[in-house]
Amino acid sequence: MKILVISQYYYPEPFKIHEICEEFVKRGNEVTVITGRPNYPDGKLIEGYNDPSRMNEIVNGVHVIRTTIPLRGDNPISLIRNYLSYPRHAKKAIKSLDEEFDIVFVYQLSPVFMIKPAIYYKKQYKKKIHVYCLDLWPESMKVLHIKENNPIFKFLKKICNRLYKQCDFISVTSPAFISYLNQVNKIDLKKLNCIPQHGEKMFLKVREYKKQPKLNITFAGNIGKAQDFDCLVKAVSHIDESYLNKLKITVIGSGSYEKELKEQIDKNNLCDVFDFVGRKKVEELIPYYNDTSLFLLSLEKNSNIGKTIPSKLQTYMSAGRGIIGSIDGATAKIIRNSNAGVVCDAGDYTNLAKIITDMIDAEDSFIERLSKNSRQYFIDNFTIDKYVNQVVKKWEELVPLVMQY
Repeated sequence: MKILVISQYYYPEPFKIHEICEEFVKRGNEVTVITGRPNYPDGKLIEGYNDPSRMNEIVNGVHVIRTTIPLRGDNPISLIRNYLSYPRHAKKAIKSLDEEFDIVFVYQLSPVFMIKPAIYYKKQYKKKIHVYCLDLWPESMKVLHIKENNPIFKFLKKICNRLYKQCDFISVTSPAFISYLNQVNKIDLKKLNCIPQHGEKMFLKVREYKKQPKLNITFAGNIGKAQDFDCLVKAVSHIDESYLNKLKITVIGSGSYEKELKEQIDKNNLCDVFDFVGRKKVEELIPYYNDTSLFLLSLEKNSNIGKTIPSKLQTYMSAGRGIIGSIDGATAKIIRNSNAGVVCDAGDYTNLAKIITDMIDAEDSFIERLSKNSRQYFIDNFTIDKYVNQVVKKWEELVPLVMQY
């Protein structure tokens, strides 16, 4: 089967689409990806990718075509240019292709406009579009404090509805997304299903839980406002000093809120507790995860975030560690049902502080049990094999003659 993948982001950017594409190839398919130049999240071109030969290359069996879209930069204007340019550049790349594909798979993060090149291909070749929706639009705009009564929100809602309705099927990462797309974007329930994200298989190499000199709680990912570090700092500042000597919080990553976060930590005299190690490549994370006692998963309390199941959940479970959650919605439910961690409501810094001190006091066997439950839940629910099996099953319905062949 010949698969055309539309995704503005691709490796070495920190998204999982490259693993999905490589799994498609392993199963005997031909895969072509149309993407941008890698610059997420810092807005700077990742080292090594100013080489013209990287613009059209074969990576682990996947044909990767990179378009010359403007970089995200470090300001709203450059980000808007980045968002709006990809559809145009991707459409141009599609026109240059001299081959026909059996299906178009869109890995839809922000912005939703990346669906437009897929619609162009559908109209030209009468092929089906399968969208994997990771970010809800226009709901995602609320993070920028654009409310539903704002003319911009209303305008984007019309665009989103038009784009989504031209797709043949939409899979989402969270059950709550189905209700949103049905009620807000007016998508027929028959065109929707939920396929949870997969976790990285490589983190199965992380060793089994081993007690550390201090309880080492690790956060790995984007340091943004949405991750609600304010709640974490407030929680730690309310912990008795006798406990702080037994606590270490490792922060792996970078982001727009990093400077302000460090200022808050310094203001609260917590520098001895927090350890910032910077952004790391995926393959560099295993030593840090080996020394992790528990992972932290936190998100702000608002309607958009509450619908999300962050991909970190699958990653943390793959690494086989228990999870402390300051989070609502489906994510909290999964952590509780899997017995893989302890959860408080998003923004509840008082209970988060209590969870941390309880974990410092906890028997080693309890944390070990959380770790084992976490990895087992990953194996049962979040492997890439399970993910791709569900995608392929849907394709069998969308393009049955091709799949039979």
